[in-house]
Amino acid sequence: HGCVEQTTSSVFPQVYLTQLMDLPDERAEEVQNNVQAGITRLRRFQVPGGGFAYWPGAGSTNNWSTNYAGHFLVEAERAGYLVPSDMIRKWKDHQSKEANRWSPLGGNSLEQAYRLYTLALAGQPELGAMNRLKGTKNQSNEVVWRLAAAYELAGQSDTAKALVAKAGLDPARTQRELSGT
Repeated sequence: HGCVEQTTSSVFPQVYLTQLMDLPDERAEEVQNNVQAGITRLRRFQVPGGGFAYWPGAGSTNNWSTNYAGHFLVEAERAGYLVPSDMIRKWKDHQSKEANRWSPLGGNSLEQAYRLYTLALAGQPELGAMNRLKGTKNQSNEVVWRLAAAYELAGQSDTAKALVAKAGLDPARTQRELSGT
């Protein structure tokens, strides 16, 4: 169908493929070309404010897709792929604004936790927003674990460990998700 999730999903695993197995030169080149083409295609989804729309050319940002596409771009850049600097900068700016604008009243905690994780992964943690989410009661396991990972990436190991100590795998605290994430 060509939505942002399918575009990202088709190339995200390929970022790691050459690290996982030895590929013949022509296959490694094909993987390289696929990932670069995915990065180029994602430009069609990026809205002027830096977020990503669900469909190419759409005007509104989709939060989950923005997290996912940005996560891919960060990992691709870390793996040595060429990610246009303005593309990643606009995404970081957008994510930072959204992270700081987020409120537990009506905001999706899992989207926020993923946003905070990707910002920390990109070297731009938003500690104030992380602290605000950490202080929110009754979070699902998915939120707590992802937030702990963001704290660890941000160099806040003690906070990450404290979150992990409280987190669990209890299915009763697992968020039921039928769409959106």
